[in-house]
Amino acid sequence: MTGQATSLQHAETWRRFGAFVTHPDLPPRASGISATAIAVLGRLFVLDLVLMAALIGLAALAEALGYKLPDHLLGELQMTPLLIALIVVGAPIAEEIVFRGWLSGRPGHVFAVLLLLGGATLFMALSARGNGVAALAAFGAALLLAALAIWWKRRSDAMSWFQHHFRWFYWGSALAFGSVHLTNFTDGNALILLPLTLPQLLLGLILGYVRTRFGLWSSMLMHAAHNTLFISLVLLGSG
Repeated sequence: MTGQATSLQHAETWRRFGAFVTHPDLPPRASGISATAIAVLGRLFVLDLVLMAALIGLAALAEALGYKLPDHLLGELQMTPLLIALIVVGAPIAEEIVFRGWLSGRPGHVFAVLLLLGGATLFMALSARGNGVAALAAFGAALLLAALAIWWKRRSDAMSWFQHHFRWFYWGSALAFGSVHLTNFTDGNALILLPLTLPQLLLGLILGYVRTRFGLWSSMLMHAAHNTLFISLVLLGSG
């Protein structure tokens, strides 16, 4: 009975996610951390595993038929502890802020992400000129202003116009997330490589769903779990 109940719970969670993908809707605010949210994340992580296994199987079939897949950037990098930490922890935090931090549609979150992007741009520009102290000061100021923006608008719900057009923001964030991973490949043109970003597109759809339902913490956690699995496979494959 327990196994059957678990299967039914997984099926219902996956069904709700599928309904969301076809008809995205944005609640006024996320529900936050709860036992229910953790359970849903676990079921969606299983879905992520199923989808990744299917895509890996298709890639293996393509190679067996003689199609050479483009080389991946990780194949040219040494798996140091720092690089692994960046992939497992740093990338999920940074990418979730950029691609889904604003997906709540709440003004404080939107302002905060814009401020952080501006701070990061200033940081890179000043660093390129050798102004390390000024670069750190600019990014620190952006962090402070972002925190103030979130606190100032903490009682605000999602903006009505954002909710009305949410489906475009949801799909746009997933497509942008997938497209940016074209840089993971060291050869081939964008048209050929685009289908290879399907794993990131599917992951982006899942992450957008949990972010809007439970909060940014949930998409960061699932993203980190996905990257942990991915880097484990890379390490196993490299011996």
